[in-house]
Amino acid sequence: MKKISTYSLVFVVFGLSISNFLYHDYRVNDNEFSPVNLIKEDYSRTHQETTLEANDVTITIRDIATFLSEKKEHYPLSDEFIEKYQQKSGGYIDFAKQTGQLVDKQRHEPNQKWHFFESWLNESLLAGTITWEDSAQVRVYSKLLCPELLLWIYEACGVDPVKVKKAKDVAEQGKVANTATATIAKNMRNCVSWDDFHIVL
Repeated sequence: MKKISTYSLVFVVFGLSISNFLYHDYRVNDNEFSPVNLIKEDYSRTHQETTLEANDVTITIRDIATFLSEKKEHYPLSDEFIEKYQQKSGGYIDFAKQTGQLVDKQRHEPNQKWHFFESWLNESLLAGTITWEDSAQVRVYSKLLCPELLLWIYEACGVDPVKVKKAKDVAEQGKVANTATATIAKNMRNCVSWDDFHIVL
């Protein structure tokens, strides 16, 4: 009976030693390769993969609206343009007056963030002329024509300021020459491509 108890005791001690070793080894591996850390690494990779420039994924109206909702109301180049060449009537200016917004080009109002969301996006969604899933490249980059709004979008979307300045210069030249807004917008797109947009999803 004593012999069995002694063997049992030895076995138990040996078993505990092995268990402690294995547990310790797991804990070391856990610190380096735990599921939590793997999830964090996977999240980091996924985040890096979805922090993309506009040419890498299909950007929808919902995507660009979500992105622009966190941007400032005023940026320097678009404000400079507004001081000289804000559209005098029609479009968002008339809508601003109808809805009681301040219209003052020296104060850069109505601001272009309001223009994008209230005068264009909300009204277009209500009218059914766009949907949230439409392509931002088509509906925003290619089809919006207002120079001051385009300049604000360029700045808010992180376009190289040198390119934004070139777009501003051609817009000013177009205004001086009384060029059609569609042509001004086309000339601005020649300075700033869709691939120049930096939209973080």
